[in-house]
Amino acid sequence: MRAKNKMIKKVEYADALSPFHSTVFGCRILSTAAAYGLNEPFAQFWMQEGTDTALCLLDDTVILDAGEADYEELKDFIRMTGAARLLCDSSAAGKIGFPVTSVGQIMVYDNAAPVQTRSNFEMNPSLRNIHALLSACASETFTPPEFEPFYMDMSHRIRHDTAMAVGMRQADRLVSCAICSTQTKEKAVLSAVCVDPAFRRKGLGHGTLSAIISQLPGKKIFVMRAQNENEDFYRSFGFAECGKFSELKIQGV
Repeated sequence: MRAKNKMIKKVEYADALSPFHSTVFGCRILSTAAAYGLNEPFAQFWMQEGTDTALCLLDDTVILDAGEADYEELKDFIRMTGAARLLCDSSAAGKIGFPVTSVGQIMVYDNAAPVQTRSNFEMNPSLRNIHALLSACASETFTPPEFEPFYMDMSHRIRHDTAMAVGMRQADRLVSCAICSTQTKEKAVLSAVCVDPAFRRKGLGHGTLSAIISQLPGKKIFVMRAQNENEDFYRSFGFAECGKFSELKIQGV
């Protein structure tokens, strides 16, 4: 795909994305490239020449890691991708100008010291069990993903060592889970920590969170949480706010 002024170019070598490792968005872009490569039609990657900006199109979503950038060109280009939504830093969202559909906080855990867990946990439990648990935790602020795309994406990423999950069972029932949907050599992103509503207030949330962190030694860990959701939970573990994200509806040409 060609952009105005030919400034945005498709990434041809994975190493070209290596500078984009310091933010949650860059981590997601790098991890997606590691999982799927650069030649899949549903996973495409670009960089804007002369700027510290990268983009990834994954299915119907553009992920943008932008610093100093030509935002007018980015806006035109993102429209051309045909995607439905854009995920980016809130400061970039203001410069892009598409309608904002949701906002939230980015938190980070430095993970400098080893985390030990005394809880018995299961690595990569059944994705069907995980999805059933996610569905049981649906709320006004959390909509579980559709099963098939969730299953296909997570199973592929787990096979390529770019994602993982942990879970805890009681009487063979999965009652809690934590999902790391993105990881690189240096960073990771948690996309969910869920506890069955019938088993809450028993310490399972902290136990499951410590379990997955113990499997990510030395990696800085991000979480993107809905606005006003679970802040105290993550702060009590040592996460600190480091930014804000926005999800935008991409308007057509």
